[in-house]
Amino acid sequence: MNPIYLQALSFQDVHGPNEDCIYAAADMAVELGIAGIDIEDRLLKSYEPHYLQALAHQIESRGIRIGYCGLIVDFNAPISSIPDEINRAKLLLDAIPYLGVESIRIPGNGVVGRQSTEGTFNAVRSKFQQVLDHAEGSGVTVYLHNHNHGSVPSTGEQVLRLVNELNNPGLSYVLDTGQFQGSPGASGEGSPSNIAQDELYESIDMCAPIASMVRAKFYFAQSGPERWLDYARIVTSLKKSGFDGPISIVYEPKGTVPSTDALPLAVRDLTDLLR
Repeated sequence: MNPIYLQALSFQDVHGPNEDCIYAAADMAVELGIAGIDIEDRLLKSYEPHYLQALAHQIESRGIRIGYCGLIVDFNAPISSIPDEINRAKLLLDAIPYLGVESIRIPGNGVVGRQSTEGTFNAVRSKFQQVLDHAEGSGVTVYLHNHNHGSVPSTGEQVLRLVNELNNPGLSYVLDTGQFQGSPGASGEGSPSNIAQDELYESIDMCAPIASMVRAKFYFAQSGPERWLDYARIVTSLKKSGFDGPISIVYEPKGTVPSTDALPLAVRDLTDLLR
């Protein structure tokens, strides 16, 4: 079965976005008997090698591992912010070997102000090319992450075009189930009665064959199983494509269920479907 990870940032409803989320995720991963956790750069205190090595040891001593480290992007910032993102990505690339992490996750950018979608797409492609150039020979994989919030790439067509145009062996793709256009949670808004539109599932069907990893979003806007996203339909699409990679569960609460209760439910429901 696909290895399951918990995204540590999912615990920020309890701890805030800090290092405590990492330990909370690690403890739950051990309790649930899953593969490990994924982290975000904003949760790390520093990139100092001794700190990172100590953190890695504390996680690995629990019998689990860290999958990837994500890079935060401000989707409300114009593409003029990209040089800063590239610099931060380079620093992260140089730091994460001390964590024993072999991949970083990077989203695209927002279509802001008078920017055009095509102009933003070209800027995103250039960003990834520069990050990939820096990562070459390091053994670290760069994951492209689809993300909505009015950003690029946020459709299956945009993802496939970007991957094809970059055509780089150091680039992989992480499919985010809740961040395509058509997702009620993609813009950070919605109501408990919302459900995803067919447009989202069409993008998932399109991109599943090239995905090396999946970020499985859960919202739990209502009691009971996840209802905004149809995971029976999503898992069927993943199985049909032959996807057998890791799945990182990400919780973005839209109701009143805390992460400490929601994440075990998400692991159970997803594991049952994968079986």
